[in-house]
Amino acid sequence: MIAAVFDVDGTLIERSMERIFLGFLWNHGELGFKNLFNLLQGAMESILAGQSPVLANKAWLRGKHDLMIRRLARDCFETEIRPKLLPAAVERLRWHQDSGHYLILISGSLDMLLEPLAEFLGIRAWFGTKLETHDESRMLTGRIAGLHPCGKSKERCLLDINHAGAFDLRRSFAYADRYSDRFLLSSVGNPVAANAEAGLRRFAEKHDWLIEDFVNPERSLTEGAYGRI
Repeated sequence: MIAAVFDVDGTLIERSMERIFLGFLWNHGELGFKNLFNLLQGAMESILAGQSPVLANKAWLRGKHDLMIRRLARDCFETEIRPKLLPAAVERLRWHQDSGHYLILISGSLDMLLEPLAEFLGIRAWFGTKLETHDESRMLTGRIAGLHPCGKSKERCLLDINHAGAFDLRRSFAYADRYSDRFLLSSVGNPVAANAEAGLRRFAEKHDWLIEDFVNPERSLTEGAYGRI
């Protein structure tokens, strides 16, 4: 099978889903100054551990009940995230679906935000950031459980999904926007730098990758986009 792998933040949606969710919880009174203190504390812990103080920091959810946050994540998706999906990016995703390609989402965003997105788009496979809970209480610890799909770890996620060799990665597609996503993009035969930041755009130009701009579709470089299937 041919796979079509999509990053989410910056690729399917112009903003970060997690930042939208943080604002949603704050506006609905579900976060307070204690959570902001946890966020700052988590940033320091991430820096000391050699991790990103933004991407690897989920301490703002510490002490929240897993089921409640999942319910609020669905509410946030319907009211705040779904309307912000980029039409041109969704159109490209639908093209892959119509072509019989197997759709996969791989993102550092919270898996509880990816789940309603995947359901809405009709995608059966996704890999996001899972959060650790206390076994009995189901309260979130603010720590990441398992692999954090960021940078080179995204490539690892795709290879784990394809451990049985179901996909022909040489004929498959991947879409992402950040320079740190170059490892994921390099693992397929049809990499697409979508809404690419400057570093990835330069890398894509150097390696003759397709460059697309779903934020401003009229600027997309679509000529020959599907010639390598």
